[in-house]
Amino acid sequence: MLPEMRELALQNLLYRCKEPPDAEMTVIRERHGQVLSPLLVEDSEKVPRVYILTPQEKEGKMIVKMHVEDLGKDEEKARKLPFVKPTGSQSAAVGPVIKRTSKPKEQPPYGPSPKILKTTLDAFNQLATSNLPWSSYFQEIVTLLNYNTLEYNDNFYSLESGKNILEQAVSIIAEKETVFLVVTDKTGKLPGERQEYLNYLAYEMAEIKYVTGSTRICQSGTCPLCSKENVTLYPNAAKGAGLNIGNADRAGSFTGLDTTQAWKNFALCVDCADLLYIFKNHLLPQFIAQVTGEKALLLPSLLGPVEKHQKFIRDWRSYVQNLETNKIASYEKGLLKFFADQEDNQVTLQLIWATFGQTMDDVKGWITDILPSRLQKLSNLNDECNNWKHPVTPKYPVDEVDFDLGLNMLLPLFRRLGGKIAKKANESKQLFDFKRQLATVIYHQRPLINKEQDFLWYQVVETARWYLTDIMKRNDDYSRYSLTNEGYSEKKNKAFLTFAGWIRHLARFFYYLDRTGVLPMAKGDLSFEPQTETLKPFFAEGSGINSDEKAFAFILGALFGKLIQVQSNKGVNVNSNALTWLKRLELSGKDLPELYTKIRGKFFAYNFKKSEAFLNLEKDLGYLGAKLGDNIDLDKTATCYFLLLGQSITTHIFPKKETTKNELTEGTLL
Repeated sequence: MLPEMRELALQNLLYRCKEPPDAEMTVIRERHGQVLSPLLVEDSEKVPRVYILTPQEKEGKMIVKMHVEDLGKDEEKARKLPFVKPTGSQSAAVGPVIKRTSKPKEQPPYGPSPKILKTTLDAFNQLATSNLPWSSYFQEIVTLLNYNTLEYNDNFYSLESGKNILEQAVSIIAEKETVFLVVTDKTGKLPGERQEYLNYLAYEMAEIKYVTGSTRICQSGTCPLCSKENVTLYPNAAKGAGLNIGNADRAGSFTGLDTTQAWKNFALCVDCADLLYIFKNHLLPQFIAQVTGEKALLLPSLLGPVEKHQKFIRDWRSYVQNLETNKIASYEKGLLKFFADQEDNQVTLQLIWATFGQTMDDVKGWITDILPSRLQKLSNLNDECNNWKHPVTPKYPVDEVDFDLGLNMLLPLFRRLGGKIAKKANESKQLFDFKRQLATVIYHQRPLINKEQDFLWYQVVETARWYLTDIMKRNDDYSRYSLTNEGYSEKKNKAFLTFAGWIRHLARFFYYLDRTGVLPMAKGDLSFEPQTETLKPFFAEGSGINSDEKAFAFILGALFGKLIQVQSNKGVNVNSNALTWLKRLELSGKDLPELYTKIRGKFFAYNFKKSEAFLNLEKDLGYLGAKLGDNIDLDKTATCYFLLLGQSITTHIFPKKETTKNELTEGTLL
């Protein structure tokens, strides 16, 4: 993971700076400090103006002149003003780029305070008198700050005893917004134009970001990421870069349960630490996409010679630029398609689920070694399966359940219903692990083993239970309608998931699993051919009805769905009647004859007028029942699935004029 991040950041830098792909970070530091430095410091885009202090000779005397310039969107100027936040609220400024703030309710009504500014000048003095590579630069800064006169807007301010130029400048700036106060060198160059200052920042920021109080720097070691020897290693490098991978900030994470040994596990050289920082803060947001309904990092592993690495960077930057040119706000959906268009010998893909914010934290799971060719094949299969026509597929497909490269249909397909009560279940580790496991076998084109198949069917039945529990709890027109009808609003021209619609989307999903090679449909030994005309199309290949036992459960489900419709129209409480017969989906094949008897008994009690389609369906059921007998060999999972699948197509088996409300909407079901 970290090597891939480092390489992407490095190759992107080399491409921007027009350096050869085999160059190292030292080349960037030496030749392109103005490009590198802004990537390692706080973004200045929200600071509208900068007040600049420059030395000037006036009547044979050196004074300091202050003038103001707009920053706006001037990226070139912003690069010359690298700002680093002080380490503490009362700490000295890190360098001569200082934020002047407005504090109207305090005294003085601005910041930094005189105390902090004095501390800052003392720190600059110490740097100027030290034997360091940047000492001469700070000597120029200190010399300017020791002048006694400040000119601003043709007004001259002579310093009072004990006051310095910084204090005077901060006090006369009349701004209610945060602005920069910057000190130039003796020739008027801004801090970002001086290589010595950029070198100082690299050192200082490493001390600030990559070291913690409880861990020490390793002065001479071998960097585990780039293999450089005899380099300084920083113990907090990964977390300081914003990558809290492996929960590195927790006590007990390190060797021997001793945080002073942290450098042995997480220490990196400053070049690698900076590259990780650049990746996290500047590149990572462009590699985030929704996968299985959650945010994930799409991390490419670049393969082959470094020339191919630069080709990938060039293609990727062109892709991003094209999207920006066309003013496309989000390119998440197209990001996986971009990877699908790459070559297997150029890149493989890792997916990493985590929390993304100021830090990349709480890594939950990952999938490695996804080939572009597999993504391309899946892209073609997605188009095929989204357009697959079969009587069991939804008449009103719901957009969010369409197949895509991110497998985001897994979120609505296995979403537990029930509002706040279901929230914990939807966020559970078990459900996440299931979706990740399923995504793994799909991306790797590997069939589910028996244990994984059991886990899949468990999740299917568990999701169905949540649906039924929510329906019984709501007990309204919409919930009863959803048992046998797909969701569609004519006013909104929008489809939405109901229980029946979910089952039919699930049937399409199983066809998808068959086509992707993950769960091949067995051929079976179905010998039954229905006589009911409206039933016949449902037995075409792809429905999964491949045995007489499954056929019996399916047809019985359609009859059960008809009973639900009849009871609903009669005002019977379905929750305490027909739905209780499902026994929380614990039915198996041997329970079906009893269920059939109950259903027939209810129709008889209601003196139900049977249509021709109804009579034909009873004949089909009677034929199968006589053939199979009372001891139907069908496990609980298959029994419940095909029973519910039959229930979901009730309105197609028994077509009639719609008597329910046409404009029942999804309400709060989702």
